[in-house]
Amino acid sequence: MKTLDFKPVFPDSLLVRLEADVEAKISALFARCPTLHGFSVQDRAMLPRDLDQSRIPDADLFVTEIGVFPKLESQYDDIYDEITLAISDLVKDQPQAYDFLRGRTFARTLH
Repeated sequence: MKTLDFKPVFPDSLLVRLEADVEAKISALFARCPTLHGFSVQDRAMLPRDLDQSRIPDADLFVTEIGVFPKLESQYDDIYDEITLAISDLVKDQPQAYDFLRGRTFARTLH
């Protein structure tokens, strides 16, 4: 059986503003966290029930698959906090960001 992917539909002006806000917030996050190389954002339906305590405040979203190099355990909690704060701020400022962010993976861009 083939499943259908949910793709949120936004008016063009809202989508442009939302994309710009997400891009700015995520770029700033990568600038603040030079060892962060990528992460994914998922909603509750995609994860086991025992992860409820790691939910992002103000959103029913979870940060998964955090890529950090060099991997220093002492930095991991700080980086996780930075990611959750950035996503929480986005969803708080723009509730439409919830549908836009879920299921996305963000990766550092190397130039």
